[in-house]
Amino acid sequence: MSDPSSAYFDIRNDLADRLLKASHQLAGVPERDRAAVLTAALDAVPEADRLLRPHTTLFADGDSASSRLAFSCLSAAATFPAATRDQIADLGALTAVLFGMDDIADSIAGDWSDADVDAFFSRIKGVLSGSEPGGATGDAGPMAAALSAWRAWCARFRAHPGAAAHAPSLLGQLDLAGAAMALERRWAIGGEPWPGYDRYLANGGLTILYRTWWAAALGVCGPEPARTEHWAAIEPATALGAECMRLANDLRTFERERREGKPNSVLILERAGTRTEAAVERVSAHIAELNAAFDAELRRLPAELAGVVEGQRRSVAFNGAWYMARDTHAYTVRELAEDARTESHG
Repeated sequence: MSDPSSAYFDIRNDLADRLLKASHQLAGVPERDRAAVLTAALDAVPEADRLLRPHTTLFADGDSASSRLAFSCLSAAATFPAATRDQIADLGALTAVLFGMDDIADSIAGDWSDADVDAFFSRIKGVLSGSEPGGATGDAGPMAAALSAWRAWCARFRAHPGAAAHAPSLLGQLDLAGAAMALERRWAIGGEPWPGYDRYLANGGLTILYRTWWAAALGVCGPEPARTEHWAAIEPATALGAECMRLANDLRTFERERREGKPNSVLILERAGTRTEAAVERVSAHIAELNAAFDAELRRLPAELAGVVEGQRRSVAFNGAWYMARDTHAYTVRELAEDARTESHG
């Protein structure tokens, strides 16, 4: 990554480390599964890296502190530990590409307006739907890298048997996410006043891209035969899981976002007069409430979606525990390999 964003990746939330309960980064992975999950993630890295490597303007080398490659493959493996190497690689690459889109929308990779974000997501949707306008854009920077990586990922996605059934749901989630990210940009640059807590969380449940990821994951690892009704069935639980993820992310990133002037649940509570420690406690308690509702919603899903139910439980548990321990970058492929060796011989 050619890196005006490198300073961003150097920011650490020492206050969060002091306020949050100590957590092992793999606390959300059942101990019996950790060696297999780490090994599966490591095995998938080369394939995911092949898709990302041509686009170094946005996606850092796997041994860079700015890279999310190792984390992305680990998150995919933790969600679907029994998936094939290609499935984990495709979902790991998807996670990394979504991180890249988020970096653009947050103006970490470049400096963009809300109108730029809207236009960018129009092109992202066009790639998936096949309606992307032709011709050169004149952009050789992060947006071009994101679009190129997304085109490569979509080509892989279409090869999965479930892709055709679930592409419309994925397209719909990209539409919602793009509008929500443009709104976040307006909040960040002062185009609109900061929202209240509830409005922020409703929007943040879209911008965390958990819903987008799961719309795609149905096409890669969902039940067969794939049916469009599967997304409608899992959407209520997925929305709750997304809000759990947003708040967990906020606990990890509020100090960084304070410096950047971006809304965050902790910071919104602070602005309303709540002390930082009390705000962290309130957000943590809300995560626990949402997790209970998430679990109840998952229990209502039919047996044919059992693999998705298990995957969602695993995904929220893994990511929630990881955010309590550390950020998603600064975890290199070298560290993943060392963790896999340690766990395998432990």
